[in-house]
Amino acid sequence: MTAESLPASPAPAVGAATPGPLERYEKFLRIVRKACSTPGGRAALRQGLADDLSSPWQLYMHLLPAGGIPAYAATREAERPYLLVACLYAVHDAPNPRTAKTTPSPAPKPADVRKNLGWSYARAATTGAMRQQNAADALSYLAQLDTEGLYRDLPGAISLLRSHRIPVQWPVLLRDLTRWPNWADDVRIDWVRAFHTPARSTEENTK
Repeated sequence: MTAESLPASPAPAVGAATPGPLERYEKFLRIVRKACSTPGGRAALRQGLADDLSSPWQLYMHLLPAGGIPAYAATREAERPYLLVACLYAVHDAPNPRTAKTTPSPAPKPADVRKNLGWSYARAATTGAMRQQNAADALSYLAQLDTEGLYRDLPGAISLLRSHRIPVQWPVLLRDLTRWPNWADDVRIDWVRAFHTPARSTEENTK
């Protein structure tokens, strides 16, 4: 077939929005928040972290009715980052559904792809929650891990950050975990850049 006979690629629809890098991950976090909106769902996801994701069917019992795990995560290994982030969110950030009606939480703001773990550790250093060198060492330790090591040690790292009220952008973390098996070096560089890039303004430092 000559170049002249190749079918032309369809033109993009006029005004069609290009999906953002976090769109699919934001969508999944909405599913997780829905699953956590019942006491049973929140408890099951919290227990999933304590069980090291060893009984995923119990997580599916609540995630599937809420919307499920995306079809493009078709294998058990591909679903793993989704389950881990769902459980981490349930433990650290999910509101108590028993009090949510009387004290509703503000709607979450869209995540920023630049606000990854490097950004979180930079926040920990600039707010005094961690010493600069300790934050750098903690980030470096996570960055050098392989996939199994990262899944083993990430929950403890997140727990320390959240205990100091350092924010974690869950859609960004999920994106990075899905990229880790094939593009770990790219994720590592993103983390280092975010850690060493000074905040652009005082306003960003307070968000």
